[in-house]
Amino acid sequence: MVVRSNWWHAKRLLKEKLLFLLVCEGPTDILTIKSIAKKISQKIDKDIEIRELSPQRDETTNRYPHHGWKEVRKWCKLYGKSLNNSTNPLESFAARSKNWKSLVSVSNANALIIQIDTDIAEYIDEVEPTYSGSTKNARKRFLDKAILQWLGEDTIPEKAFLLKSTYSTETWLLATFDKNNVVFDDLNEGFDFEEIEDINPRLFTLGCANYTDPNGQQKLSKNNYGNYADKIASNIDKVRKECEEANLLCNKFENS
Repeated sequence: MVVRSNWWHAKRLLKEKLLFLLVCEGPTDILTIKSIAKKISQKIDKDIEIRELSPQRDETTNRYPHHGWKEVRKWCKLYGKSLNNSTNPLESFAARSKNWKSLVSVSNANALIIQIDTDIAEYIDEVEPTYSGSTKNARKRFLDKAILQWLGEDTIPEKAFLLKSTYSTETWLLATFDKNNVVFDDLNEGFDFEEIEDINPRLFTLGCANYTDPNGQQKLSKNNYGNYADKIASNIDKVRKECEEANLLCNKFENS
C-alpha cells in the first residue's frame, strides 16, 4: 500500500503542468472554468491550474468582491499596453511591469484567459461603431474588438485567449439538457444554443434554483453553482458539441 502510494505521488509530480491566468466576470464563471479544466486535465493526464487574477477572494472574508464586465474592462485597461512616457526610469519600469504580458511571463503561464459574456455587447459605448448586430458571431466579433481596444492591441496576442461565452456561461448549463425537452418546444428544429437569449427563464423552468436580486430580477442561485459547474463538466462532450466557445476553451486546454 505504501509502495503504491509513493508511486502515485511520484507520477503526479512528473505530470506536465499547465497554468492559465484568469480574468472573468465573476466567481460563478471561475467555478465553471475550473470544473472544465479539471475534467480536461483528467482526459489529457496533465495538471491544469487556473489562477485567478480578477476577481480575487478577499483574504479576510474569503469572499469575492462585486465583479462584472465593467471590472473586466477596467482590468484590461490597467494591464494593457502602457502609455507611460515618463523619463523617470523607475516610473517607466513600474508602468512596464504592470502589464498582462509581464504577468504571463513571470508566472510562466501558458496563457491569459479573458472571459466575458456576449450578452453585454449593447452596453459597451466606447467602441466605435457601437454594436448593432443580430447574430452570435457578430457579438463575438464585437467583443473581440472591444477587448483588444481595452488592451491596446491590434490583433489577438499569442498568449491571450479571449473567451466570449455566448450569450453567457449559463448557456453551457442549458446545453446539458436534451434538445427534445419541452422547454425548447417553442424553438425551431435544429436550434443553436448560442442563439438563445432567454437562458435563465428556461433554466428556472427546468428546475434550477433561483433567487430575486435587489433589483427584482430572478437569477440562478449562487449556492448551487458548484453543482451547476460540475454538471457542465460531466456533460462536457455534449456542451462542446452545442457551444462553440466551450469547445474552443477545451481545445485551448488540450493543445497547450
